[in-house]
Amino acid sequence: YLTKDSKGKWSKPEIAPFAGKYSDLEPAFTPDGKKLFFASNRPLTGHTTKDFDIWYVEKKDNKWGEPINLGEPVNTSTDEFYPSITLSGNLYFTAAYKNAVGKEDIYLAGFENGKYNTPVPLDTAVNSATYEFNAFVSPDEQFIIFTSYGRTDDKGRGDLYMSTKDSGGKWQPAKNLVLLNSEKMDYCPFVSFDKKKLFFTSER
Repeated sequence: YLTKDSKGKWSKPEIAPFAGKYSDLEPAFTPDGKKLFFASNRPLTGHTTKDFDIWYVEKKDNKWGEPINLGEPVNTSTDEFYPSITLSGNLYFTAAYKNAVGKEDIYLAGFENGKYNTPVPLDTAVNSATYEFNAFVSPDEQFIIFTSYGRTDDKGRGDLYMSTKDSGGKWQPAKNLVLLNSEKMDYCPFVSFDKKKLFFTSER
């Protein structure tokens, strides 16, 4: 992690206090900044690593607590990756379950009455018969940006796509973000909460 001082200067990177021993990746803050979700292969007990699950830590008294496994029905015996959490508490993530639309899909676990519902894949406006992964969903759930690989308009090893919701709350067919994509893999998008900056990883 890094921090900014009053002059906007970044500190040197340090390993987060709850990380550094296992493969911890793809961090995502809740919109209020009080929780940090991430994927990890850390064990539930003992020292033997497992498949990747969604974990989170809470901030109390300006300090991060110990990681908590999100548990069922979100986590399963297969991998879960790239969490994105909205204002409603809904959780979007990447998985390759048997009920997938394609080979790897973006799933939604709705948050109701303090619990997560059974995850369901987003419909074919977002997911396709190929690979969809690494989705950022805006806190108000009005747009989603994700990577897909293998579509007919894919420039290379994976492109960024975007879908928005219509007035009825239905996802519209995703469009290739042509101006951002390259012939290499473009992935892991994140939009600043003021919606002024888009960050992403690229192999270009």
